[in-house]
Amino acid sequence: MGAQNSSWSHHTSGALFFFLGGIIVLIILLILLFVYWMVIKRRSPQEAEEKMEKKPSIMSQHHDEVVKVTFSSKQQPGSMDFFSGSLGTISHFNLNTLRRATRNFHSKNLLGSGGFGPVYQGKLADGRLVAVKQLSAEKSQQGEKEFLAEVRLITSIQHKNLVRLLGCCTDGSQRILVYEYMKNKSLDRILYGKSDQFLDWSTRFQIILGVARGLQYLHEDSHLRIVHRDIKASNILLDEKFQPKIGDFGLARFFPEDQAYLSTQFAGTLGYTAPEYAIRGELSEKADIYSFGVLVLEIISCRKNTDLTLPSEMQYLPEYAWKLYEKSMVMGLVDPKLREHGLVEKDVMRAFHVAFLCLQPHAGLRPAMSEIVALLTFKVEMVSTPMRPSFFDRRPKKHDEDMPSWEAISDTFSVPIITDSNLPTSEDR
Repeated sequence: MGAQNSSWSHHTSGALFFFLGGIIVLIILLILLFVYWMVIKRRSPQEAEEKMEKKPSIMSQHHDEVVKVTFSSKQQPGSMDFFSGSLGTISHFNLNTLRRATRNFHSKNLLGSGGFGPVYQGKLADGRLVAVKQLSAEKSQQGEKEFLAEVRLITSIQHKNLVRLLGCCTDGSQRILVYEYMKNKSLDRILYGKSDQFLDWSTRFQIILGVARGLQYLHEDSHLRIVHRDIKASNILLDEKFQPKIGDFGLARFFPEDQAYLSTQFAGTLGYTAPEYAIRGELSEKADIYSFGVLVLEIISCRKNTDLTLPSEMQYLPEYAWKLYEKSMVMGLVDPKLREHGLVEKDVMRAFHVAFLCLQPHAGLRPAMSEIVALLTFKVEMVSTPMRPSFFDRRPKKHDEDMPSWEAISDTFSVPIITDSNLPTSEDR
């Protein structure tokens, strides 16, 4: 019995020894880990400070042109009030870099003027050509807001028929966007005779279809529902292969899925404007579709939608085109040079038909962009007959002989004209 107790006591002492030893080893390890952590914590600020001290010299040697910045996800007021989420990481260009690239924004490098400022051609130190859009703060009371709206919008969408934003610059009051450079510049230069370039029918159709696909993405396929609000020839850019890309998103609006349209102040370009938007301020993707219809007519005829140098019956392109269409003479509107180089008449007639479907007076009658793409690619047959578009009463008034009348563009819209006295007081009601 005594031997058994002695054996049990010896076993207990051994177990206790190992237990206490394990605790001591664990305590030592914890102390070492704490000391190591304290040393690392003290070194981290020093290393960060050293890196910050070294960074200017490194940037001046290799990376003074572009750095990466992350914008706050805090929502900004303005034309993109409905947006949410982070802008993500985009390239931020130094102002001096852009000044050197554009030769201090020299007029010889001017490519054109967008909705909120001039656009210049620039050449970076690495040889890349870029388009630099300098936002004009004096032309817009919401210059900074519009800038942030455009950055947020463009960085959230990607499509081969939408212009690509390379980066931006914020320096004091300067707000600048840097886009990919499009070798053949904007479509209006070719259509309106500012360039000696000629586009055959194949290229023109490629442009029409590309713009349609870009709008389809914005309206239907993007994770956002976006209305551009300013579709026109000067906002269609052409790359080296004349592939079109929609640019200038400064007026674009994001739509909640549960809203048919927004009631808002007019913004855009007269001549491309849908009647329900111009008169009642009702904005939806169907306003873009109307503008697309006008653009198609311009591409086919190679003329501006409004040309006051022509005889009165020919001045407004959609109205004149419809008159010819009713007389089965619409092919007479085709650019004469296009006829000389050859075309397929049935393809041109299909494009005309699509344009008139887009120009119908009621927004609900206009087809969605996905239907337009299907029509243009012959995936569906033309079955519907377009309704007569609504036109401005262009008879001059005594108080302003040079301006067309805004009164009663047709009996279809017998509603009060929006004036300064009855416009909404805020951007959206």
